This record gives sequence, structure tokens and C-alpha cells, in this order.
Amino acid sequence: MRTMLRNFLNITFRNLRKRTVFTAIHILGLSVAFAAAILLFLTAMFELSFDDFHENRDRIGLVYDVSNPTSGKEYGETKPVPFGPALKAELPAVERMSRFGNGGVVLRKGDKQFAASTKFVDPDFLHMFSFRLHRGSASALDALDNIVISETMAKNLFGRTDVVGESVEAQINGQWQNKVVAAVMATLPANSSLTFNTLLRFEHMVPDYHSYLDKWGHANHSVFIQWAGDKLDPVAFNRQARPFMATHYKGEIANLKRDGAAPDENGEYLALKVLPMSEYHLNSLGIGGGGPPMFPWMLLLIAGLILFIAGSNFVNLSLAGSFMRSREIGMRKTLGGRPWQLMAQLWAESLLVCIFALTLGGVLAWALLPQYNANMNYSLAIGQLFTGWNFPIFFVVFLLLTAIAGGYPAWSMARVNTIQTLKGKLQLSTGGGLRNVLTVVQFAIAVVLIIGTLVMSSQLHYLHTRPLGFNKTEVISIPVGDEIDGETALKRMRAALASLPQVESVSGSDINIGRGTDGSSATSRLGFGYEDRTIRTHWLRVDYDYLSTLDLQLVAGRDFSRDFATDTNAVLINEQMAAQLGGIEKILGQTIPINDGMQVIGVVKDYNFKDLRQQIEPLTMFINPNEFAVEYLFVKVRPENLAASLAAVEAVWKKVNPRATDGASYLDENTDNQYRRDRRFTNIIISGAALAILISCMGLFAIALLSINRRVKEIGIRKVLGASVSGIILLLSRDFMKMVVIAFAIGAPIAWWLANKWLESFAYRIDVHAGLLLLGGFMVLMVALATVITQSLRAALANPVESLRDE
Repeated sequence: MRTMLRNFLNITFRNLRKRTVFTAIHILGLSVAFAAAILLFLTAMFELSFDDFHENRDRIGLVYDVSNPTSGKEYGETKPVPFGPALKAELPAVERMSRFGNGGVVLRKGDKQFAASTKFVDPDFLHMFSFRLHRGSASALDALDNIVISETMAKNLFGRTDVVGESVEAQINGQWQNKVVAAVMATLPANSSLTFNTLLRFEHMVPDYHSYLDKWGHANHSVFIQWAGDKLDPVAFNRQARPFMATHYKGEIANLKRDGAAPDENGEYLALKVLPMSEYHLNSLGIGGGGPPMFPWMLLLIAGLILFIAGSNFVNLSLAGSFMRSREIGMRKTLGGRPWQLMAQLWAESLLVCIFALTLGGVLAWALLPQYNANMNYSLAIGQLFTGWNFPIFFVVFLLLTAIAGGYPAWSMARVNTIQTLKGKLQLSTGGGLRNVLTVVQFAIAVVLIIGTLVMSSQLHYLHTRPLGFNKTEVISIPVGDEIDGETALKRMRAALASLPQVESVSGSDINIGRGTDGSSATSRLGFGYEDRTIRTHWLRVDYDYLSTLDLQLVAGRDFSRDFATDTNAVLINEQMAAQLGGIEKILGQTIPINDGMQVIGVVKDYNFKDLRQQIEPLTMFINPNEFAVEYLFVKVRPENLAASLAAVEAVWKKVNPRATDGASYLDENTDNQYRRDRRFTNIIISGAALAILISCMGLFAIALLSINRRVKEIGIRKVLGASVSGIILLLSRDFMKMVVIAFAIGAPIAWWLANKWLESFAYRIDVHAGLLLLGGFMVLMVALATVITQSLRAALANPVESLRDE
């Protein structure tokens, strides 16, 4: 048995060595495809794994409301203070509930002081979510004056992590309070949608908490619930919540009816719904933490398409090369070889090639992973392929690929006519037709990917160049971070930068513009009742000189001024917010019911403070430091020598905050970073398109080589009879070019539809015109033509005497 196996392997390796070019193309094409598939598979599985470490993930959801006014469908994630407790009390199926709010908090221990990324939550929070506690228990927030901090924050404040029971000072709403550390959290997993390093009881989020217990018009936080059943039931939740909404939102529902809003399929004008935690990271609602849900599935689709192209090449080359082994196959059958034995031999050769290609592809993926992580901003490891269901899934895909790609050619060759094979005239009844179909499909996929690349690149260029309404090229953004509190940082930076001639102004905010070096892009939202309707607005803490620093235009009223002490109770609004409140003339100088009443002193021209997927929404700015702390500094510099100005500002920042971990960046870099996910996806599409073309052309090269070798005598006769070089090239290339044209006719409409579906997520977008489609088709045609012509030209220039010598 061992001798038979050794002979079997020797024959297999001998056959592979005899066909060096085809074996190399087989292995190279498959290994590149496997490497790409591994990287894309790891990325998709990571995206799909978000929040799966929570034991109760299937029972947890984010509460939101949906309405459909005349301006279009609206989703409301923020809720008023009494909402969560009332929901838990009135809906029996809500087992646990936690409000989830943002706030600026500074922690202090002795002479050490750090800004904290804080979330205000209810006692149920740590029972609902499975965040690992290094020390302490899930009941850590049962006491009002307890605090939960991360390991990193514990080390920053105390120099150690065994600090349960220790006291720490927290500056909340401008007041210093003593808190007791009740638990220390382990580092949050990379696949957590919720991020923070400090937890406090929700009662601390707003000053004078008890005065808000009956205010249903002031919404400023999210609400998570845990369902009493085994799995969250969004339909049952919506049904049970209807009486709740009818009771507590009666006035808003009446206003929606009055203003012409459309009811949903259940007749609701304001429907309360729940977003399962499994969909929080990836959803199409624009709420929660994620991007489009199609993203990981598109990655898997691209991986599958690349493997399909590589597998198609395998089938094509095996079928096209079968005539080279016709006499061998005929001799084996004459000597008593049975079809299943021949099939086993041929399939085993394919299996060995696939195993070797998979091994090489794994090594290639491992070697490329560091650069891939750097380009795509991931922290993937090749070991993740062997965790959970990842390896079984990938292994099954590998087996299917080898079974189909290697098995079909083996089956086809094992069943051919013995007499024909001995004559060296192997004919496969389905080989040519199948080969042509697979080639067309390969290039159709390449057309789709290349057109997709052109559309996405054009859209990203448009997003980069479109005016946003503020100065993004001369304004530097600096994340304050955890090492110093924002008010101190702003004061010190103003003083330190005053002597730099290139600095024009300094300001601050609690929210960044775009995604800075710390990755932040969040905004705070607020809702309040005004003239019998609910107004929703983005809520932005700014400081003096914010408008002049960002070159924002004031269209009415005045800016915040240090000359007016009452400006801490004043707001600036944008044009969209003014329109919500009845217009600029009506609202300017009036008081709106936020906190204890805030006066509108000015209206700012609309600008894109969010990414260009979204239309400009209502925005309200205030300067009261007791509401939110400054978390970002903005420095406007002169346009001359921007790189030197950035270096000078960073040097000053390092002196003000020597422990700073996040660096400074210009706002144009920040706004570009808003589209990191799209840029990642575009890079993946570009890479996929390049691989699709490369692998397809490798197969086309080999098939063209075989086709020309089989027609070498025909070419010689044509040359003897006077055929020109160009005529022979056209003859040999014509059939292949027809297949590429057919592939374009199939792929272009698919690419157009997919591109428009992707562009639907942008409020500001390009049009997919015919020029982009034709350019993509032309690129594929030229690459394919170049591949075929290299072989056609060699055949056309060959001496016909050599090919006709034995005739």
C-alpha cells in the first residue's frame, strides 16, 4: 500500500513538473486568490463579531422612535429623563433598562488630573452588558456615589489597579464631588460598539436631576433595554409600546397628524421601536455605532468572486490542457485503468495543487497582514482564522472549491473515447462551451469591480473637494484626551500660542469636526418642546472665538462675547434650526425652553458639521462650561507653510500636556477620515478588481497559448498563402475579444445598479454616467487585448517552415 501511494505521488509530481507553465499559473492564481480571500474573510468576520461577547446580546436593544413628517422619515434615538424608568415600569416584558448618556467629566487624585470618557448609566447597565470587570462586581453602581473606571484610568490616577474602595474626585457639571471606586474594568474588546473608560450613575448627568423627572420634552440620552424572553422581539415590543406612546406623546402625535405626517403600516404616527444589539454596529438607520449592514457581506462576496475566478481558471486550464495528456489517458485506459481510477489520479493532482496553493496563500496573507492592518485601520491576526466557526467555514469553502474545480475536469477527462485519445485527438463535448462561459463570467466580474472602483474613487474625490462651509485647510484640531481637563488645556494653549505669529485664533468644543486622530465623530443631540411640537437639534458646546476660528458666517445677530456675562445662558443656532423655530426674524432674540431658558443671540450660516451622507441638520451652540467640557481645541493658523505651523502648535501642545497620546491634525484630514470605511471598501474593491483582472488574464494567457499551439499548422499555411501579420493577430484575437465585449454587456448594467445603490447612502453624490461605464469596459478590453496579442504576435512572426516541416 505504501509503495502504491509512493508511486501515485511520484506520477503526480512528474505530471505537474512536465507542465511547468500551467502548474505555475494554477498555483500562483489560486494562492493569490486564497490570500485575498483569507484577508477579506477575517475582516468580514471581525465586523460581524461586534458586541458578540455580551452574554445577553440577543435580549438587548436600543430604543428609538420613527415618524414620517412631510420632510421625510425621521429616527429619534435621544430620550427624555423620565422615559426609561416609565418604559420599564409600564412594559412588563422590559426586564432591565439603562439610560446611556455622554458627559464631560474630569477625575482628580491628589495632583493628578485627567479628562475621562464618561458614560452616565443606570444600575442595570453592568448586569445587561458583559463588560469584564478586573475588580468589583456588576452591582458596582448600586450606590449613587460609586464610580467604575478602566484599568488604564486606575493606573493613571493611582499607579495601580487594586483600587476598589479608594476615593477619587470627579468634576461633574462644574462641581467637584467625591466618588468611591466600586469596580475596575478590563480593557474593552476591540469589537465593542460602546466605548468609555468611566461609568457614573445617570443621576449625575444633568444638574438638579429631580427637576427633570417630569420633563418629557428635554431629550439628551439613549436608552437600552433587556427583554424578558429568550430573545428580543422587536415586533412584540412595538405592539406593547403603543399604549405607552399614546399616553406620553399624545401632544406630539397630534401635531404630526396636524402637520400632514404619514402614518406607518400600523397606523402609527410616532412608533416606538427597538434596534437589536446584534444590529447596533451595522444598520441602515444612521443610529447606533455602525455603518451599512451590507459591508461585511460585500467583503465576503468579493472574496467569493475572487475564488470563483481562480476556480474557473483552474477548470479552464485543466480542460484546455487536457489534449496535452490525451495519449497518456488513452494508454492508461488501454492497460486496464478504470474511469474512477483515472478520475482519482487526475483529481488528486488537482488536490495537491490546491493544498500547495492554500499553504502558499496562507503564508502570503500572514506576510501582508501588517500592511493590510495599517492601510485598513484594523488589528486582525492570522490566528483569528482558527477561532470559533471561522476555520470550519473556510475549510468547507476550500473543500467545495477543490471538489468542483478539480473534480469536474477529472470527471470529463476520465470518460472520453479511448481510440480518440490514443490518436492524440481528445475532444471534450462540453469543454469549449463551458470554457467560454467561464471566461465571460470572469471578465464580467472584472468589469463590475473596475466600474465600481471608478465610481467609488470619483465619489470620494467629490467628497474631498466639495465646500463644507468652514475653513478646513488652515484649522488644526487637537484632542484634549484623558491627561488634562479641557478648560485648563484651552486656557494654557491660548496663553502659550499668543506669542506665535502664525497663530490667528484659538477656540474649543466638546465635539470634533470629522474624525480626528482619536477617531471621534460623535455629536450630542437634544430634544425639547416648542409651540406644541418637539424640536430636535444637535447640541454643541463651543468656546469664545469659535466662529472666527472656523470662518463660520454669521447671518444675523451677534457672536458670543466676553463682554456679555449672560452669554452663558445664550445660544447660537444654524439656519436649519432657525427654520424649525419659525424663521430668523421670529426667533432672533427670543428665549427657547432649554435648561431654564436660553436666548437666541445669533444665527450661523449652515455648514456640514457631519459627513456628506447626511443633509445639514438643526444645530445649537452654547458656551456654558458646566454643561459639557471642552474636549477638542481648534487653532487657526496663517496659510503660509502649514506643515511648519502644525509642528509649532504640536510642540506647544506637548509642553502644555506632556503625556498627550493623540496628535494634532488639520480639519481637512479629519473630514477625509470620515470616509475611512468607504476608503477601505474602495481599496478592497480596487485590490479585488486588480486581482480579478490579473487572475483572469493569467487564465486567458494560458488558454490563448494552448489555442495558438493547436492552430500552429493552420497559421503556417495561412502565412504561406500570404496572410499578413495583422490579419493573423486579428484572427487569433477576435474570439477572445468577443467574449470580453459580451462580458461588458453583462457586467455594466450590474455595476450601474450596484453603484447607485451604494450612492443612495450619500445626501451629496455624483451621477453614474455612461462615460464611467465605457471607461471601465475599455480598461478591461485593453488589458485582455494586450494579454492575447503577446501570444498572437509571437505566432504571427514565427517561421512557417518550422510549423510545416513534418507535413
